Amino acid sequence: MLNRFKAAFARRVNDDSIESDSDDQQIALAAAMLLLEVAWADHEIEERELDLIRNSLIALYDISASQVEAVIAEAKLEHQEISSIFPFTRTLNEQLNTQERKRLLENLWRLNAFDGSAFHYEEGVIRKIAELLYLTHTDFINAKLGAKRKLSS
Repeated sequence: MLNRFKAAFARRVNDDSIESDSDDQQIALAAAMLLLEVAWADHEIEERELDLIRNSLIALYDISASQVEAVIAEAKLEHQEISSIFPFTRTLNEQLNTQERKRLLENLWRLNAFDGSAFHYEEGVIRKIAELLYLTHTDFINAKLGAKRKLSS
């Protein structure tokens, strides 16, 4: 499924000169799917959530705004067919070190708490993602606290 997603993404961003099999692209695609999975946990995505996802992807993976838009558009289409987030977490485990996975986890928490009303379904999704990223419970809590600190400042 990830290969199908990558191929569709490559068709959309070929003007942005990204190779369809680049590691950076795979990482951004996988991270986008996880961020969107958290946003979808409450069965709706607000524009503010999409803005935070865009900003997170740009900050974490240094990709262009047009590439982010292509990732999000394709992810929305693919979401209907996804039965597991495992392929995306596997890609991230293979490509990112622990510190990079922790940064992504903190961004997942920021998405959960950005409006001041943490949603328990989103927390459950984040917990599952943290486990699949082989992060500890301490990492889970530290990311949550780090996200709250950044949002309050």
